[in-house]
Order: sequence, then structure tokens, then C-alpha cells
Amino acid sequence: MKHLKFSIFTLLFLFLLIPGLFTSIWAINEIRGKNTFQNHEYMTSAFYTSNDEIGFLTDYCKKNNYFGRTQGSEEQRLSDCIDAELRIQPFAYAFQGIMKYISFVLIPIFLIYTWFYYKWIKRNYFNRRNV
Repeated sequence: MKHLKFSIFTLLFLFLLIPGLFTSIWAINEIRGKNTFQNHEYMTSAFYTSNDEIGFLTDYCKKNNYFGRTQGSEEQRLSDCIDAELRIQPFAYAFQGIMKYISFVLIPIFLIYTWFYYKWIKRNYFNRRNV
């Protein structure tokens, strides 16, 4: 029974560790102002200084073969590609807001569980009376 509990507690610990690790990295970068949701290629191009996002997306889609779009004329593929790229942006900003709150909830839960997990392992595996 002791080994079953250990397995379950360890799986729960790993289940909390992985998202806790990623959200803590995200939160640290958010606090330091390192998270950016702009396309890095757009930010380093001349289109960024002139604030011409549509011009950049037109060039970006043409260079990347319309991201695999083969249906329709060239204008239709270009239009679909630009439309798809513009529709993704609100999701990035929504993801930013959600991740901040998830990290503020998940990290304390992970730290509290880690403390209880440590105490349980210490009590059940490193106690001299159990030997």
C-alpha cells in the first residue's frame, strides 16, 4: 500500500511539476517584459518601423508559399493566408492573459503540494523507526 501511495503521489507531483515549470518560466518572462507576441521577423523588418503589417504579411506569405495553400488563384491564396495570420493574433493576446492567471494559481498549489510531498516521503521512507 505504501508503494501504491508513493506512485500516486509521485505521478501527481510530476503532473503539477511540468505545468508549474512552464508557467513559472512564462511568469518570470512576463514580469521582466521579455514575452512578445509579435512575429520576430516582422519586428526586425523594415515593415515594423513603418507600421505596415499587411505589407509584411503579403511578403511573408509569398516567401513561405502561402503556407501550403493550393486552392484558388494566387490572389485568393494570398488573401486566405493574410486572413489566417491576422486571426491568430487575438489568440496570442488571450493566451497571454490566461497564462498569467494560471501561473498565479498553479505555482502556489505546486509549492504547497511539494511541501506536503516532501513531508510524506520524509515520514514514510527516511524515518529510523520504520526500519
